[in-house]
Amino acid sequence: MALITEADFRSATVAEYCIDLQMDTSTAPATALTAAIARFTTRFQEYTNDTFEQETLTLSTQGDGTMTLRLPKRCSLVTQIRSLSSSGTYTTQPAARYRLHSSLYSSGSKRIGEVDYLELVAGAGGLSGIGYYWPSDPNCVEITGTFGWTTAPADVKRAIALMCWDHFKPQRGDLRRASRVSTQDVTTEYLPADPAANIWTGIAEVDDTIREYRRDTVVEVG
Repeated sequence: MALITEADFRSATVAEYCIDLQMDTSTAPATALTAAIARFTTRFQEYTNDTFEQETLTLSTQGDGTMTLRLPKRCSLVTQIRSLSSSGTYTTQPAARYRLHSSLYSSGSKRIGEVDYLELVAGAGGLSGIGYYWPSDPNCVEITGTFGWTTAPADVKRAIALMCWDHFKPQRGDLRRASRVSTQDVTTEYLPADPAANIWTGIAEVDDTIREYRRDTVVEVG
């Protein structure tokens, strides 16, 4: 399900995070606006290294020979884990032998931290056929579960809405190239996109949200 919808921008059904960003179908036709929402949602998630849409996935990864296995995405539920032997045979691991530590509260709408990981439960017998460690062979652990935020923060929805609005309603064509525009009464300076300087879009509110939600650091657990 999309984080925001075409109806969120329409005056009759405007969402809170689209207040002052309303567009009619002459400015943003339904098909084009829906496509833009999908495109800018993907771009925002790439900028933040995070996933704000809940997904049911099966991921292949590997451990580092310790009792903890860091997950590549935020995770709220693990339904199955299978390990791959050197002979190419999968073994489904008993759920009682591992525990998920999620970076999200149980509601899935707020962060506890930035690291999601699986921990082997001491005294539960370890992984079948392996023991008390996560194997480190490439892609030898297959994890099926629910990944991403359960509920996207309103600030994230607002940022994506702003990116869409800027796409359909640029203030002036030359501002795509100019960094400063002067009139008789005022001079306005626009920030060019520069990820190295923590400026991704040049839209101040959007870039503030990206800085707030960006997952920069890989934290080792174990």
